[in-house]
Amino acid sequence: MNESITLYSTKNGADKQYQIQLEAKDGGFTVTGFNGRRGGALKAQPKTPSPLPYAEAKQVYDDLLKSKLKGGYNPGDDGSAYVSPVDVGTPVGIELHLLTQASEADIEHYLTDERYAAQEKFDGERRPVARRATVMGSNKSGFLVPLPKDMVEVLSLLSLDTEIDAEQVGDTLFVFDVLKAGGVSLRGLRCLERARAVEALVRTLGNPVNVVAVETALGTDAKRALYTRLRAERKEGIVFKRIDAPYGIGKNDDQKKIKFVESATLQVASVHPTKRSVTVQAFDANGGTVLLGSVTIPANYTLPATGEIVEVEYLYLVSSLVQPVYRGVRTDQTLSACVTSQLKYKAGIGEEDARNDDALQLAA
Repeated sequence: MNESITLYSTKNGADKQYQIQLEAKDGGFTVTGFNGRRGGALKAQPKTPSPLPYAEAKQVYDDLLKSKLKGGYNPGDDGSAYVSPVDVGTPVGIELHLLTQASEADIEHYLTDERYAAQEKFDGERRPVARRATVMGSNKSGFLVPLPKDMVEVLSLLSLDTEIDAEQVGDTLFVFDVLKAGGVSLRGLRCLERARAVEALVRTLGNPVNVVAVETALGTDAKRALYTRLRAERKEGIVFKRIDAPYGIGKNDDQKKIKFVESATLQVASVHPTKRSVTVQAFDANGGTVLLGSVTIPANYTLPATGEIVEVEYLYLVSSLVQPVYRGVRTDQTLSACVTSQLKYKAGIGEEDARNDDALQLAA
């Protein structure tokens, strides 16, 4: 009697996923919606505060599906089923060592400083996990969140009272630290020793494809090779960690992140009528207009007008710019600079794929 469906939307330049699950629980049935960016971690939205008789729960499921279809979502390949804790939003109690932002202009310092190791910065959601009576996944703020069912099954093999720190990218968990193993705290160990503990822990799970130990690069040559590869593969960024540092709480100079930010010269396509945001566009090789999503205009900038040329920083392009940051009007540029060939697409996506996505979006 369980039922689920996965829906996708590319409306208004978005690339969203929504999954609806109807499942038996505690003598009745519950309905949960899960939403997020396509290929990213999904957030739970419980639609039934408590289990209902099947007929009532099925009506909630059907009504939610109709609402999403009416709102522009379309069915796609079924995504992974999620396990949603009853007490989503409850604090898990894992205190995190947060990354401090550094500029890519300082990359050479961290590549050559032998006190630092390097790891990939993944484009997902921070996902510390505690193995207690059950597997408990949490977010950056420390609150319980749902996890993919297949991931929970693997993590159930962890020893009781184990805590790991990781990044969830879609249905894969990239583990980069171990805070506790079988009730023994590892927070005071050197970073390098904890990195080895990560590799050992993942081996005990059988090296599954959905729970992966993050590669750690040591020495200037290895760090430079990792940086060069991540840059070439258009990844989100790189992390540098002090080899001799314990696992701290909050931010300090022991852990630095550098995002590979790009900059593009674009034209304002439209100005939002009520919000401080604009839609930006570029032009393809044939002179066609390509909308690139919206950008918030900070209060310390004058709101640009439709048709003006502006500068925008961003991570990469999917069907719209990811993490765009407005950097002002460009009076020194012309429309000839506003071309799609300047754009950095997400790894695995090129300009041709983006044009196909735009065509599908218009057809929808």
